Amino acid sequence: MTIPLIAFLFLYLLFVFIWLIFSLIALYHILRYGQISFTTFFTTFIYIVGAVIMFYFSFIYLSQIDWSVGLTIFQRGAGIFGVNNF
Repeated sequence: MTIPLIAFLFLYLLFVFIWLIFSLIALYHILRYGQISFTTFFTTFIYIVGAVIMFYFSFIYLSQIDWSVGLTIFQRGAGIFGVNNF
């Protein structure tokens, strides 16, 4: 059975999309209902900068992968402890 690696990329992008939605909701609540102070703006700025840095490194690492390759699992003839010669 072969699973294309692009499936894992789509799962990752789905996770990023859901994370982005929750982050926007959280940032909206911080800015709308939080106290207006330096600490609020500083922590919001640090959160956004950290997220951008993580996305940058994620893009750098993921762009080096050949997504057309498949991942082969449960190959015929392979037993639990290695190759099955029966």
